[in-house]
Amino acid sequence: MTQPAETVNSLTHEQLPRLHSLTAEVQKICRGQLRKYLDALAPLFRPRRVLGDHMEGAGKESVVGADQTFAELREIYFKACGRPFDLRKDLPSPLESVGTQIGLYEWEYAYDVRTERESRSISIVSPLTWVLAYPSTYSLSMLRQVMAGKQERNAEGVQSFVLRSCLMHLQFAKLPDLKALFEGLRFRAEVRKLPQLGELPLVTVSAPIRTVRPADDLLLAATGLSGRTGFEEVIDDYQATNIPDPFQAQILKVFDEGK
Repeated sequence: MTQPAETVNSLTHEQLPRLHSLTAEVQKICRGQLRKYLDALAPLFRPRRVLGDHMEGAGKESVVGADQTFAELREIYFKACGRPFDLRKDLPSPLESVGTQIGLYEWEYAYDVRTERESRSISIVSPLTWVLAYPSTYSLSMLRQVMAGKQERNAEGVQSFVLRSCLMHLQFAKLPDLKALFEGLRFRAEVRKLPQLGELPLVTVSAPIRTVRPADDLLLAATGLSGRTGFEEVIDDYQATNIPDPFQAQILKVFDEGK
């Protein structure tokens, strides 16, 4: 899933400044809350919990099924090593230890705008969706710049980001309760890919508030007037004031069935 937002044709140019301002304030709140959650949950992201002694660390840490899990990591990593990264398919054991101070990178994707007058690709940011990443030399935006040929490539840095993205994907694959935990905190976790990054799995976490794009004509006008090549989605202000509560819905269902 690379284009999560819906296009809302009813949005007007006059509404955008207010919605952008609201979105920025809501983004601060949601990111701050997510940051607190990640800091508190850091021990759950230790790769040794699933890989055991296949990760460097103090002392022995035997984990049932660690060999099979490491084989699964190899498969995920080797698949991601292809284009555009062209990395050597080699994964020694034990792997270098990684920190659990999880980074948050805004989700950004390319959107092809087509109108009667013109057609071009615009970079769209989803301000309430973030990529979770273990600490690495590159940030996600830096990696994209490198792969686009706009920054010098450091092979070790690229390899590190790719491997650590695969490690994050592995965590959620082997520990499904992590996803359930985030859902309980009202954040949705899922794995996505970007066309320009091939088969690299990226774990994203989204706030429970929908963000949207305006119609293509307005999108072109908004980016043209600002002189920018990108656009940030804006919140759906109606949905933001009517956030669904799955837990409450379960309770209400019990009451309805009990009538």
